[in-house]
Amino acid sequence: MKNKKNGFLTFCCSLVPGAGEMYMGLYKQGISLMLLFWGAGAIGGWAGVEVLWAIAPVVWFFSFFHTHNLRSMPEEAFLKQEDRYLVFHEYDFESSEEFLKKNKKVIAAALIIFGICMLTQIFMNILNPFFDGFFWDLAWRLNHNVTRIIVALAVIWGGFHMLKGKRGQADEEEAITE
Repeated sequence: MKNKKNGFLTFCCSLVPGAGEMYMGLYKQGISLMLLFWGAGAIGGWAGVEVLWAIAPVVWFFSFFHTHNLRSMPEEAFLKQEDRYLVFHEYDFESSEEFLKKNKKVIAAALIIFGICMLTQIFMNILNPFFDGFFWDLAWRLNHNVTRIIVALAVIWGGFHMLKGKRGQADEEEAITE
């Protein structure tokens, strides 16, 4: 059962992402935040993709302020809070095929980017003894900028895709009016 708790203990629990929500009885929200925080760090550390650590401060701040916003709610509003998972809560996990169909491109792009980041880090570690001077510096710079290059290419592709969509939509509207 969820209910408001002691202010000092709420503050102490809010220092750990998800623990404040769980202390107040919102277990699904707390577990979601804990998995996001610790999962991003664990996967980033294991795979050698340190960029995933950028998620950690965002999740920590969200959890901290979310806990204190819940604590400051009037009792009636707090009791109406629905305990739900914060990520993919609108999807029924039993219908994973529907989820995969709707998000196929996003999931594919994320997997490709993650795989490229992992491969560049692995190759940098393997080839470290063979590089010296200019080539090592060049490879090191490419390794640290590969994610930025991929994001830049994705942004450019998204812009062209949006323009193509608008142009195609305008062509259809002109055909309809004629």
